[in-house]
Amino acid sequence: MGAPYRIQNTVVEFEENRLIAWRHFSGHRWRWLLEPAGDGRTEVTETFDWSTARSPLAIRLLGFPRRNAEAIEKTLARLGGMFPG
Repeated sequence: MGAPYRIQNTVVEFEENRLIAWRHFSGHRWRWLLEPAGDGRTEVTETFDWSTARSPLAIRLLGFPRRNAEAIEKTLARLGGMFPG
């Protein structure tokens, strides 16, 4: 968004060491699926689901799906950098 901000999200799915999903106040969701990848590694799959948004048209017109895809790649790269190996 270009400026620091804070926002409150609600956890809507949770399985310890396996899954967490949270919902933005406008209804869209992010989800992390954690799967063992052997040798003490974990594969993380992050998804952005805007089908549940209160205004999916606004999300699409504002370019959030494309921007979130880019942000997901950056998040996963940072996460991988925290636990190299």
